[in-house]
Amino acid sequence: MPYENLNHKALEAISLENRRKIYDLVRINPGCHFREIERKIRMPYGTLKYHINFLVKKDILIEKKDGNSIRYFPKDFGKENHEILGLLRQGSIRKILALLATSKERTNKDLVRFTGLSPATISWHLGKLSNKKLIAKNKKGIYQLVSNRENIIRLLIVYRESFLDSLVNKTIEMWEN
Repeated sequence: MPYENLNHKALEAISLENRRKIYDLVRINPGCHFREIERKIRMPYGTLKYHINFLVKKDILIEKKDGNSIRYFPKDFGKENHEILGLLRQGSIRKILALLATSKERTNKDLVRFTGLSPATISWHLGKLSNKKLIAKNKKGIYQLVSNRENIIRLLIVYRESFLDSLVNKTIEMWEN
């Protein structure tokens, strides 16, 4: 039941159809950003902004700043996963983490080949992941995942449909075999 964790006041707050649509979308796609919600719900900017602010103020949704974006999560979504899921919502980083989650270690060259991104772009993403302590680079220039591999795979599996990505399906198949 999707609303079992909500108290009476929260249920009352999402009794409006627009707020319920927003809440349901964020519950199914935690970590989505404002423009993504706007595109998927097709609600005018001002209306959406009003209702999201209301849901945040009533402590039903949590907003988390992520660079130039704000990502939204249901209140009961584990805080430890906010950052990881926010990163997994970015296609290039999702590819990098998926490859590192399914192999022991990879070089920058491996990641360039796998993702099709330029070496500079890969280096930029790897620096970001390294700063967040999700990956580490050894003295030989080989990268490996230091974050909880099972947790990353679990997030990929649970939110697979929200990524709309065939890579996620391939990663899950590799993990299950």
